[in-house]
Amino acid sequence: MAENKFTDKQLRALKPTDREQNVGDGGGLWVRVLPASKGGTINFYYRFTSQGRERRYNCGSYPATSLAEARKNRNRARETVRLGLDPVIKEEQDRRTAAANQAIEESTKSVEQLFNDWKQVYLSVHRKDGGKEVEAAFRRDVFPVIGSMRAKDVKLAHINQVIDRILERGARRTANLTLSIMRQMFRHGMGRAIVETDPTLGLTKKHAGGKETPVERNLSLAEIELLRTKIASSELPERHQAAVWLLLATGARVGELAKARWGDINITDKTWKIPAENSKNGREHLIHLSAFSISQLSALEQYRDGSYLLPGQIRKKRIEAAGSTERIELPISEKTISKAIRDRIRSEPLKRRTRRTQTLLLPGGEWSPHDLRRTMASRMGDLGIAPHIIERCLNHVQQGIVGVYQRQEYLPERKAAFEKWGRRLARILGAREEDNA
Repeated sequence: MAENKFTDKQLRALKPTDREQNVGDGGGLWVRVLPASKGGTINFYYRFTSQGRERRYNCGSYPATSLAEARKNRNRARETVRLGLDPVIKEEQDRRTAAANQAIEESTKSVEQLFNDWKQVYLSVHRKDGGKEVEAAFRRDVFPVIGSMRAKDVKLAHINQVIDRILERGARRTANLTLSIMRQMFRHGMGRAIVETDPTLGLTKKHAGGKETPVERNLSLAEIELLRTKIASSELPERHQAAVWLLLATGARVGELAKARWGDINITDKTWKIPAENSKNGREHLIHLSAFSISQLSALEQYRDGSYLLPGQIRKKRIEAAGSTERIELPISEKTISKAIRDRIRSEPLKRRTRRTQTLLLPGGEWSPHDLRRTMASRMGDLGIAPHIIERCLNHVQQGIVGVYQRQEYLPERKAAFEKWGRRLARILGAREEDNA
């Protein structure tokens, strides 16, 4: 029987009618056109006989499957028939075998492989950083203990080993956080049939790092005044000193300041626009710059080297085709600022780090860059600024019914709040006051 009687042009010319059409291509391959009332779909099938009964093997749908591909599918099915097998049954058996093999492969995945699956499916999509922070935590605290184990073999005792190792260095909050993210990963594994149970189920924060109390540390006005003296003798780099005062004056997060570019600053309008990709909640934020804030930017301007307010490393990339070198700017790491402050608060110096320990320690105890954000909010409240304005100044997204119906930006009120706070800072720190009004 002649084969390959159809052409692509003839196939494209086929149109659905009010009844089903079956057109032979030869060699057992048929083209089936469903009626227009049933969608008018065009399918390929191979017709053969098995155990005295007519059977049909699906060779694909047009146009997803081309005529040439359908013929290849027909040829494979025809060879299967010649071997005495039913291609329909064989395909189903192959599918079941592949599924079984996949299940076996999934069940032998290590914890690190389970994490990679979780990262690909969930973290890379739902975490703003693509899961980098979580991965760093796992590489530091989880993989060294259970990373190479088969995920399904992990028991509660192994989870305790991970937690105990963290507690040995006194990181109780990290212990709680690690327990939480391990639980998320193993529950993902249950949904993917990689593990049968969640080995973290028997453990709570009470048994890990203990109950966490909300951090309430904020600097008093007296501590802010004292910080002026302490920071001058701390040998903190001048750019970092300006960063401290900017964080206190603007309530920005340290990560937002670390990524800030000079192009985000509008000196004429006295504003700093934080792009959505730089903010923690993914919302663009506008900060009004008081005279005090602008004076800190002026201090940073003296060290300007590139597009970032706080430049980090400068890398050079060789472009072979052009025979030139490309200059790649990187922002400072937010950890650099935090570590510089922390090293001057801790009681004992770390190896190869500054010896100026405790020079930034204040009467109220240890503090961090994030506490400066909380300080601004608290002291704005002392100045009589309304809570909802402070929330907008911090770029907080209000929750519940208030968040749904009250979406005002309060730009004039926010500007007044930042200016009022800036004037108070200028008076406390003895800086030159300017009329921002």
